Amino acid sequence: MSGVKQIAAIIKKDMIAELRTKEMVVSMFLFVLLVMVAFKYAFGDSDNFSTYAGGLLWVAFLFTALLGLNRSFVHEKDEGCLEGLLLAPVDRPNIFFGKMIGNIIFISVVEIITIPIYIVLFKLSIQGSIALFAGAIILSNIGISTVGTLLSTVSINTKMRDMLLPLIFLPVILPVLAAAVVSTGGIMAGVTGEKLVNVFSAMKLLIAYDILFLLVAYALYDFVIGE
Repeated sequence: MSGVKQIAAIIKKDMIAELRTKEMVVSMFLFVLLVMVAFKYAFGDSDNFSTYAGGLLWVAFLFTALLGLNRSFVHEKDEGCLEGLLLAPVDRPNIFFGKMIGNIIFISVVEIITIPIYIVLFKLSIQGSIALFAGAIILSNIGISTVGTLLSTVSINTKMRDMLLPLIFLPVILPVLAAAVVSTGGIMAGVTGEKLVNVFSAMKLLIAYDILFLLVAYALYDFVIGE
């Protein structure tokens, strides 16, 4: 079986399991929705909400993503499937890529549903390019899923897995969070001219970070999942 088919098989397995239970996407959606409602009551109808709309959006998405990433390997570990996956004739980096792409899909589905709600709830508008906004979201999701999948593999074999992942994930993901806030917040604020340069710089940082951690994960995953 080729590497692409191995990755596709892992993604298909995760999609089928999620469609049966719907526990990950539903719990992520309810969590981010509650956070947005809390933000609504906390900030009300502030006139300058657009200046920090990007930051609040990514605070909500980051902790929502953590909720899903924490469960990325739970079923495999608790039901003994992880050992079977390791014994299968599958290249271990392909396990990472399959899990990572699955996490990107889950996070993106939640975002597709909740971003319009966020925009309507706080009376915002994407004043820049929608394609540019979508690109910034996708690049941010890749960074979050890459780091999160790698670190969730590390934490799954520990007794404190629910507490360990946030502790090691949040410091590592800070560059992605900062770049995501600058890029998406700038696009929602409708920046032009020199300020638009900051948006493109942030997106370049996201690209560099994504590539770096994809290479790190590819190089280390055989060791990480085997420990």
